[in-house]
Amino acid sequence: YKPTVKGHAVQIKKVIKEIEKAKRPIICAGGGVHLSNAVPELREFAHKYRIPVVSTMMGIGVMPTQDPMYFGMVGNNGKAYANRAMNESDLLIMVGARVADRAISQPDLIITNKSLVHIDVDPAEIGKNVGPTIPLVGDAKHIFEDMASQEFECEHENWIHTLEEYREIMVQKRNPNPDYVDPAAFITMLSDEMKSDAIYVADVGQNQIWSCNYHVVKDGRFLTSGGMGTMGYSIPAAMGAKRGNMKKQVVAVCGDGSFQMSMMELATIMQHHIPVKIIVLKNNYLGMVREFQHYTYKDRYSVVDIKDGTPNLEKLAAAYDIPFLRVENMSHALEKIKEFLKEDNTMLMECLVDPMDLVK
Repeated sequence: YKPTVKGHAVQIKKVIKEIEKAKRPIICAGGGVHLSNAVPELREFAHKYRIPVVSTMMGIGVMPTQDPMYFGMVGNNGKAYANRAMNESDLLIMVGARVADRAISQPDLIITNKSLVHIDVDPAEIGKNVGPTIPLVGDAKHIFEDMASQEFECEHENWIHTLEEYREIMVQKRNPNPDYVDPAAFITMLSDEMKSDAIYVADVGQNQIWSCNYHVVKDGRFLTSGGMGTMGYSIPAAMGAKRGNMKKQVVAVCGDGSFQMSMMELATIMQHHIPVKIIVLKNNYLGMVREFQHYTYKDRYSVVDIKDGTPNLEKLAAAYDIPFLRVENMSHALEKIKEFLKEDNTMLMECLVDPMDLVK
């Protein structure tokens, strides 16, 4: 296997011409940008030419969450203003993204009334789900370096102002139950208290969508499992991240369903002294499936409840001599988060979430 690393010069010139004439360009970054270590190049390019950026789930962290040029995650569970930005663009530059159904529910819509540039190192991904106007095979890092070396100008401040208005007026509104932990507010609060270069690992389910939409990436990484939806991902992935760099702060966030897919790894954590922080958002349901049954089958639930809230996480933590914290509502959440993050040791935190809470 010998991938084409350097982008074709003619194709790159075509892309630049499209950028020059575009009035509403946008970059949609996928996980391939991380894989090619092209994050610095993409950020520099986006800022230099004032091109807004959205990301797929796997592309979260390509831009810092609070970067003014970043407009959120796209897809079925993404930000409404991110999807609107992509749909209304006249030039869409997809880079390191597969145009998969979780990120783009109706691929044909993204080529309506716009030019599509698809950049990927794997030629099999280009045109697989939607035909691009300009295909560009190559490594994202090399391609952004080559494009940055070209001299060209573009101007689209009106487009940026429009997207800023969308971001302001299309903010998702929640009405959380005050008797429980609000996962959205909790995850943002956790993000604020985590170290700037910390690694946040999200599992699969409602916890994943809350994490994608409310975790604030600064200089660290956001890791999650896309595509196949592998429940139980967060704990072993967090262990690997921690062993990869023991100086990093690593926090795994999972639901009580996904936690039970890999809770046996608590033994590995203790045996091999891997100080990983674990948060379980506990609602006594397989929440994502329950939510689907709520909308699709009008609350006719089947095989989604976790009876009696088992297992007892406090007793389970005690069995492994792991310190344990419980957060029942938001009144003492910040205090508990500070205690949770204070030292670099293994700790298990249980957050009680309203069983009927929804990701929307």
